[in-house]
Amino acid sequence: MARSLINVRRHAAGHLEALALRGSGRRGATLANFLQSDVQGDLEAARALLADLGMAERERVALPTAVGNAYAISAAADGVTLRNAVLDNARPEHFTFDEMRHALGLWIAAIERARREPG
Repeated sequence: MARSLINVRRHAAGHLEALALRGSGRRGATLANFLQSDVQGDLEAARALLADLGMAERERVALPTAVGNAYAISAAADGVTLRNAVLDNARPEHFTFDEMRHALGLWIAAIERARREPG
């Protein structure tokens, strides 16, 4: 099982918030920002991304780069890369499939909880 880089909670304002865990550094912050800015509360998009990454991992194929609200994401046989698409010269961050699967699992569970427990 992958070491968790983030934690997810519901912010007092009602939206989901991803937080980089202590010791996760820039990678944890990048992953947290990506979930909040690009995946947001879209359960279908989160599940589709999880499925796409699973296919890339199983079949060991690269996925074309996709650009969302703030990040470009790409997948290759060795994992997933996130790059801030808004900031010039932003350094890409690499994640294992396990790290991404774990983070997306936390995010999906939080979206599902928020839908069951509005407010």
